[in-house]
Amino acid sequence: MHWSASPLTVALIAICAVVAVVSQLGSDTRPVAWMFFNDPPRTEQIEERLIALEEAGDEESAAYEELWDEYERLHARDPEPLKQVARGQVWRLITPMFLHFGVMHILFNMMWLWTLGRPLEHELGKARFLLVVAAIAVCSNIAEALLGGTNFGGMSGVIYGLFGLVVVHGRLHPAGILHLDPRTVRFMIIWLVLCFTGFLGPIANWAHLFGLFSGGLIGAGIAMRSGGWKRMQRRRDFRKAFAEGSGAIHTCAVCGKTEMHDSDLEFRVCTDGHEYCQHHQPQETTAPSAGG
Repeated sequence: MHWSASPLTVALIAICAVVAVVSQLGSDTRPVAWMFFNDPPRTEQIEERLIALEEAGDEESAAYEELWDEYERLHARDPEPLKQVARGQVWRLITPMFLHFGVMHILFNMMWLWTLGRPLEHELGKARFLLVVAAIAVCSNIAEALLGGTNFGGMSGVIYGLFGLVVVHGRLHPAGILHLDPRTVRFMIIWLVLCFTGFLGPIANWAHLFGLFSGGLIGAGIAMRSGGWKRMQRRRDFRKAFAEGSGAIHTCAVCGKTEMHDSDLEFRVCTDGHEYCQHHQPQETTAPSAGG
């Protein structure tokens, strides 16, 4: 898929790259302070004084302990995480996803955005894809701000949301939007768990988790509206008929024929959720239904 076919995905990557350059990959947050969920604490002077005391060998002094207490206080969880949003700065619900801290952070996230974003943008359409990204960003960012603190950033919450959308949609719909290798699915889940252990450093874990949940719910909604519910009903009917060992399991939506009419008749499921015999299959048919 050529990059020009997915302009929104390319634009999201470009914005992240520009923000990374302006903020020096998070080492200077002053130019992008307005993009954080709340304004990040200004600790440059405290950090400089702590370093000076460490170089002078005064780590045990009362002045060092006092500065360190002040530094920790500034980095503690914000008691009013929604204060800036309540003042009308609603862009902060979304903009933290453009912030990245370090080369590996942005490279990892952009790789997954490129991998998942392009096919999803193509399948969902540009407007719906943009709404999905915004909805996942809002859910994951609010969760992280409330449960983890407001001094965070990164596209990973959205990445996990898109991942959840793909996985859940693929489980519920006869024709999934995108099929992921089972090893990829396992890797993403293992990485999510590892991040929660704390071994990998400070990570916006709640953004990951709630991004996954919100994306999964969106994927379920899309699947149910486009044939997923009919597929679930069909599976239930198939299991019931198979258990009873009597009656027809497959029925063509056009001619009404079943396998009882012809044991060699093949049936397939179309993306509209209906089942068709081999003589009436639309061009967009997909994999055969269970037992077909």
